[in-house]
Amino acid sequence: MLNELFLRGGPVLYVLFFITLIIFYILIDKYRFIFFNSESWLKLKLSEFKKEFPPETTDYKFVESVLLASVSRESKTNIKMLEGLISMCPMIGLLGTVYGMIEVFEVLSFLGTGNPRAMSSGVAMATIPTMSGMVITLFGLYFYQDLNGRINNLSNNFKSNLKNEGYKLWKEDHQEGEMRRMP
Repeated sequence: MLNELFLRGGPVLYVLFFITLIIFYILIDKYRFIFFNSESWLKLKLSEFKKEFPPETTDYKFVESVLLASVSRESKTNIKMLEGLISMCPMIGLLGTVYGMIEVFEVLSFLGTGNPRAMSSGVAMATIPTMSGMVITLFGLYFYQDLNGRINNLSNNFKSNLKNEGYKLWKEDHQEGEMRRMP
């Protein structure tokens, strides 16, 4: 059945299949990181940072610009690549549409308009890749949004846990003489 789908959909389906494999690899890797490795990785990052910059002498702006930015950047590796691959799928599906329509026009040039059965393979070759590209994109966007939300929650939880480690997330407002929370 899958072999027939690839034959009817044309060579563009092979490209979409390869892109889908890459998307699944990135998704599995990121979910594995979030569910199994993130806590130990964050603890390691924090302990390394604490050794070099103790909480008592470190300014919050420095913590924010070095540690939090590093955690955010490293936890979002391959997310832009995932976004790009997901965005490419509908365009590659449309390329399959063009390829299928070329097949239809070739059939029309040889057999004329009197043989609809001969044109059906080209029409299938035109619609199957488009549909496949859109389906891949729909599923990919759902998981992309889910991953982004989980990574943002991970970063926000890490930021709130810094206070428990002794890092001051408060800044003295010299104009009013009171403490206010940093945004």
